[in-house]
Amino acid sequence: MLRLLFLLFAFILVSCDNTIVSNDFYRDFKDNRWAFNHKVEFDININESEELWLHFGHIYDYDYNMIPIELELSKPEANSEKITLIEVLKLKNRSGVDAGDCLGDICDFYHKVNIESLEAGKYHLVLKNKSDLPYLPNVLGIGYQIRKPKK
Repeated sequence: MLRLLFLLFAFILVSCDNTIVSNDFYRDFKDNRWAFNHKVEFDININESEELWLHFGHIYDYDYNMIPIELELSKPEANSEKITLIEVLKLKNRSGVDAGDCLGDICDFYHKVNIESLEAGKYHLVLKNKSDLPYLPNVLGIGYQIRKPKK
């Protein structure tokens, strides 16, 4: 019940943010464990000057301060090269406090992906857990947001 109320509250907050153009969030991890070999895939559309952000949902006071995520971005309709990056999500600040937006025991962490010259178009986004563990525990979901830059 608490998760449903949180999702409703998060939806209301996201709908009030006019910088978010589109988003999606995968939350179907068995026992809230993101296995090392489990890929999460999205088809996204990015327009000129928009930003790509990762969204990582986790339980409050996460077990790890930072986690590596592999991001692959490719254009399906073109034979263009695939962009592959390792993004390190720093989930806690230097004091060990959650860096995400937390409500009760549920936290949402957002990370801007720094890709310099990303041209407008349709992309296929693949996210992979690249930790040294067989799985990441207490993961509520992983996703993305496409945002307009703040002025």
